[in-house]
Amino acid sequence: MSQRHTLAAYIMQAVEDNKLVLPTLPEVALQIRRCEDNPNLDVMELARTIEHDPATAAQILRIANSPLLRREVKVADLSKAISLLGINYTAKLAVSFALKQLFSSTNPDLQHQMRNVWAHSMKVACHCYVLARHAKLMQEEAFLAGLLHQIGALPIISMANQTATYDENELLNTIHQLHPMLGEQILSHWQFPREIADVPQNYTDGDRYISRVDYCDLVTIASNHLQSDDDKHPWADIAAIERLGWHAPEADEKLAALQDEIDLAYEIFNG
Repeated sequence: MSQRHTLAAYIMQAVEDNKLVLPTLPEVALQIRRCEDNPNLDVMELARTIEHDPATAAQILRIANSPLLRREVKVADLSKAISLLGINYTAKLAVSFALKQLFSSTNPDLQHQMRNVWAHSMKVACHCYVLARHAKLMQEEAFLAGLLHQIGALPIISMANQTATYDENELLNTIHQLHPMLGEQILSHWQFPREIADVPQNYTDGDRYISRVDYCDLVTIASNHLQSDDDKHPWADIAAIERLGWHAPEADEKLAALQDEIDLAYEIFNG
């Protein structure tokens, strides 16, 4: 691919021409989002909606019976699981799990990239889930923010499938360069709240100033923790650490102390 026709240029031209195809929410996720808009939503209605996706229903039951929640009551019925977990918690996690089907490609090489993005996003999401308890934020919202922070990679990988030539390095560089902008577009198109939709654009900004810790801060911390030693930023350069109530010199020790809980979350949520 010549310099004039790089993958990034190809995608940006599609954006300018309003021809970039954004991914659409899976039907069950769309139905769950509609359910959330109903102020009178009850357990049975949400259960009927989730049951349209057996894999998501099974995952909700798995979570309800997992040691992650430290509850002794075992349930085999989805409606009872929702009652145990709570409607909002269940709905947010169900949307998260339904999104997995978007991370796929008919091209084997690109399928590998899709799986890598999903796996990394799941790791970030599990970090955020655990960190949310310390930040006194909603764990299900934090999980969703982490899972969606690289959603902008999807149209890039899909567009790569339409080009005659590209190489892996160019694809990875293009994802790094463009996924924040495209992620914000996708989440805005899906009508997610700003506190989630703004995450892709902002999570790499270590100097971002806000008055109190938010979901983007958790994604920032999780992403930096998962970087290789060569790419990791000093914690002193990441304002989110102080908003979480930690001090930079103790950040690695604090995160290490949470690792077992993070690993348990990954085992359960990625099951």
